[in-house]
Amino acid sequence: MSKSINQVLLAGNVGKDPEVKTLEGGIKVTTFSLATSTGGYKKQDGTEVPEKTQWHSIVAWRGLAEIAEKYVHKGDKIIIIGTLQYREYEKDGVKRHITDIIAYDIMLSGKGEGSSKPPITISDAPTQADFPPIGPVDDLPF
Repeated sequence: MSKSINQVLLAGNVGKDPEVKTLEGGIKVTTFSLATSTGGYKKQDGTEVPEKTQWHSIVAWRGLAEIAEKYVHKGDKIIIIGTLQYREYEKDGVKRHITDIIAYDIMLSGKGEGSSKPPITISDAPTQADFPPIGPVDDLPF
């Protein structure tokens, strides 16, 4: 398989204010949590199925990190578009696995469900220099 896609779209509520770190060279990285929920429902037999919430670790780099630091706050309803990244480390002899969402687009819609603020789109999309070349244009299927 020569082509593949790693893209995630999440809409949820920010669980905590972003934490910002500045790395060598002044590069900023911001992390925060995002909660997504599936609604509860009642089965045909009357059994209640409770709402289920999942937590996601969001990471934003460079300009998007600076914007997230300034505009993203606990409780905000946002949409994240990004990619999955898996990493692991060992602590006290126990191997731990972490899944991060590396954001490349954040859309803010304000606080909670009833916000009347229009969405604001923030994009720090990668440039062509961030990706390896795809080969000569003659190789394209169209």
